[in-house]
Amino acid sequence: MEMDFESSATTEKSSIIQAINKDTVHQICSGQVVLNLATAVKELVENSLDAGATSIDVRLKEFGSELIEVTDNGCGVEEHNFQGLTLKHHTSKLREFSDLTTVETFGFRGEALSSLCALSNLTIITCHKGASCGTKLEFDRKGLITSCRSHARQVSTSWSDT
Repeated sequence: MEMDFESSATTEKSSIIQAINKDTVHQICSGQVVLNLATAVKELVENSLDAGATSIDVRLKEFGSELIEVTDNGCGVEEHNFQGLTLKHHTSKLREFSDLTTVETFGFRGEALSSLCALSNLTIITCHKGASCGTKLEFDRKGLITSCRSHARQVSTSWSDT
């Protein structure tokens, strides 16, 4: 089969190749981690299991288009971990590549919560077993805390995506 390259070639002037801005890259890559509603729920449930939860409640509003909420009775998040909780490639599970041989948790790459932030409005309400009071955290699309305030809560964590 012979192809006529001249007739199929573009006649438009080539654009300059340049880097995609960081925010756009983050959103594109996040769409590869959290593909759909099922993946979002799976990632949140796996976080609960990694936290030692024995009870996990999943609630969807309008089939998940308005709200995804996962609440567990896990150990909660310690305050010193709040800042890195939703930042891309931040994890408590490993520091270097060789640590992968000993990882026994679902989450370890530091991508799921970061991706959920990029694609939705993420709110986390948590109370660590060592804390006297819970905390409600709200995050922006980059995974940075926009609001942090005390919140009545037993030892547990709730993740809400809207």
